[in-house]
Amino acid sequence: MFNETFKLSNGVEIPKLGLGTWLLDDTQAAQAVRDAVSIGYRHIDTAQAYMNEAGVGETIRSCGVAREELFITTKVAAEAKTYHAVTQSIDNSLEKLGLDYIDLLIIHSPQPWVEFREENRYFEENKEVWKSLEDAYKAGKVKAIGLSNFLQDDIENILASCEIKPMVNQILAHVSNTPLELIEFCQRNDILVEAYSPIAHGAVLDNAEVQVIAEKYGVSVAQACLRYAIQLGMVVIPKTANPDHMRNNAELDFVISDADMEILKNLEHIQNYGEHSFFPVFGGKLK
Repeated sequence: MFNETFKLSNGVEIPKLGLGTWLLDDTQAAQAVRDAVSIGYRHIDTAQAYMNEAGVGETIRSCGVAREELFITTKVAAEAKTYHAVTQSIDNSLEKLGLDYIDLLIIHSPQPWVEFREENRYFEENKEVWKSLEDAYKAGKVKAIGLSNFLQDDIENILASCEIKPMVNQILAHVSNTPLELIEFCQRNDILVEAYSPIAHGAVLDNAEVQVIAEKYGVSVAQACLRYAIQLGMVVIPKTANPDHMRNNAELDFVISDADMEILKNLEHIQNYGEHSFFPVFGGKLK
């Protein structure tokens, strides 16, 4: 999988498989990235909100792999909603990462997390945020710019006034929670979709229907989930600090049939994400 890429609308190639680093501190993230790169990963996903950019950057600079062979994503904090705040935060990310440029920079959320999916949509503020990303792109600080957790009308708000179109929308997408209308809207507009939590933070691992399909192909449930998302045209960024899981997640040399894809698309929606359920993206609210 490590050599397989999608092409963004500006021609930049992005690996189909990446490593997520959510909930890892600097030390844990540094080790996870070190292990992942040694296994063959070249796409690493972090965020200002993860508070581990320094750890990720430390390994990127010392791992022995040429910078241009690596694809590094970070995200502007959801709370930064002015041009000045975002411009400053981009420079802060570059400093923490210790890099000359970021491969992909995305807005982490259309709203601050404490107001996630509430009435105030921050349409005008997000236009300011996007202008800052466009200027960072023009200045060569970033190679690609995009969005995360944006719904269709959030995206349409950006498209209505932007100079440079978003290249990515990173969303919660996995077996039993596949927002097909949003995915298809993005794809019609040349916006690549990235699936975070593509294994539903483990909540799908005990699903009997997915287990049956996984067994049919001689793979794990996690592998079936990742392959499913990739066949829908999405980048996958499973988060793990376990090298064995990293290897398993990269062994995706099989194809799910159209019939089995339809079964996976129509599975009952997961209602409980366990210990992660209080996070806004999983339907809860931050404590």
